[in-house]
Formats: sequence, C-alpha cells, structure tokens
Amino acid sequence: MPRPALFVVKATIAPSLESAFNEWYNTRRAAEAAQVPGLLAMRRYAPVALDVGAHPGAEPWQYMVVYEFESEEALRAFANSDTLREMTRDYEARFAGAGDRARFAYRQIFP
Repeated sequence: MPRPALFVVKATIAPSLESAFNEWYNTRRAAEAAQVPGLLAMRRYAPVALDVGAHPGAEPWQYMVVYEFESEEALRAFANSDTLREMTRDYEARFAGAGDRARFAYRQIFP
C-alpha cells in the first residue's frame, strides 16, 4: 500500500503584499490545488512562538503550506507536471521579489 508524501513550501512575504498573498493562497491557490490528481489535502500554517526547552530552532519563514499526496508517485508526477510549472509562473507573476520561498518534499516512513 502506498504511503503519503508531502510537498512543503515555506515562504516570507513583504508586509505590503501580505494581505493579498493570504487571500490569493486561501482562494485561488486552494482551488487550483483541489484539482491536482493524487492530492489529498492542502493546509497552510504560520509559526507558533513556543518554548520547547532543549534544542530550540529558529523559524525564519512566515508561512508554510503542506500539500499531502496519496503516494510518492503522485508527488513525483506533480513535481514534473505542467500544473506545477503554471502554478509557479502565477506565483512569480504576483509575488516575485516580494519575499523568499523554499520547497521541500518528504515521504512517510512511519507508520
């Protein structure tokens, strides 16, 4: 049975575009994501300031979006798709130069 895989994007955005960025992500991007084959869920997060005791980390990103795919195969298909290329072009057209972002991919290893 295939295990889920995650595509994670972390981003910062200029304060002047933050409202537009959040509106766009919560409406347009969410609607686009809902059409991606093999995508189970898209969830957005913001960091929480929390004293975790030993081994604290610093989170430089304002936002994180997690796309959960039904399998690593589905994630790989998305990563090589025209859909992701178009989503990237749309993001760049709206927010290029207004912040930073990084992409990560993960496969489930337990359970």
